[in-house]
Amino acid sequence: MPRRIPFSRAAAGPAPLLLAAGVLTGLTACSGAPEQPAAPAPPPVPAVAVTSAMPADIADMVLPTTGEQTRLTQGLDAFGRLAADTALRACLGERQTPAPPHEPPAFVRFSDIPDLPFIDRNGFNGVIVPGAADATGDRPAEGAGRDIQDRCMKAGAAVDQSLRTLYVGVQGSWFQEESSLRTHPRVLAALGSFGPCLAALEVEAPDENAFFALVDRRMQAGDTTGERALARAYAACMKPAEDVRSELRKALGKRFRADHHQEIVALNTALPARIRALERRYAIRISFPAL
Repeated sequence: MPRRIPFSRAAAGPAPLLLAAGVLTGLTACSGAPEQPAAPAPPPVPAVAVTSAMPADIADMVLPTTGEQTRLTQGLDAFGRLAADTALRACLGERQTPAPPHEPPAFVRFSDIPDLPFIDRNGFNGVIVPGAADATGDRPAEGAGRDIQDRCMKAGAAVDQSLRTLYVGVQGSWFQEESSLRTHPRVLAALGSFGPCLAALEVEAPDENAFFALVDRRMQAGDTTGERALARAYAACMKPAEDVRSELRKALGKRFRADHHQEIVALNTALPARIRALERRYAIRISFPAL
C-alpha cells in the first residue's frame, strides 16, 4: 500500500518514513528517554468542504491516478471505517458498555499521490469524517466489559471488511504497480530539485524524510502557522516531481484499467450498491474532501 502523509489525528498508522505527530509523541514517551514536559495540545482540526457526490466512473475512487482522485479514495476508505465505528457503538450501546479508546474515522491522504492543491490550502492536519462520533469520553473496560468491547470491535471490523473485500484486491495491485514510479529515472531526477527548492524558501530539510520530521515537530508544538507555511512550501517544491509522476501515472493507469477491465466493470455495479446499503443500515452518508 502507498505511504501516507502524516497528520495530527486518526492516522491509520505510521508510514515507513513518515510518522504521524500523535504516534511520534507516543513513541517518545515509551522510549525510556528522560521525561519531557507535555507538548501543547494539538490545534483544532480545521473544517474543510466535503461532497457526497459519487464519481461517474467508480474506478476513479478505487484506482486514483491524480491527487484530486485520491480525495475519492480517502472518502471510500473513511466510509468503511465510519460504518465500522457506527456498528461498534451500536453493539456496545445495546450492551450498555463504553467504547474503548480509539480515534474517530478520518480522511487519510496518500504521499505517493500527493494532492498538492489541497495541501497548499489546508495543510497536513487530518480531517475527521462528517458524522463520526467524538472519541472524547471513551474508556477501557475490564472483565466482562472488555470481552464485550472485543466482540463488538470484531463486529465493527467485519462491516468495514464487507466493503473493502469488493475492491481491495484490484486496488492493492494498482498501488503495487504505481509504487514502481518511486524509482523511475525521470522521477528521481525531478525529485533532485526538492531540497534546493526548500532551501530557497528557508526550510532546512534536504529531503522528504527530514521535511516530514520537521512537519511532525511543528504539529507537536501546536505551531499552526509554521505547519501551514511548510505545507505551502511542500506544495510548491514537490510540484515539478509530481508533474512528472502524474504524466507517468496516467499512462500506467490507462494500461492497468485495460488489463483489469472485467474487475472494474464488476466494481461499477457492486460497490455503489454496497455503499448505499451501508448508508441505509447505519444512517450514515459517504463523503469526500473537496476544495
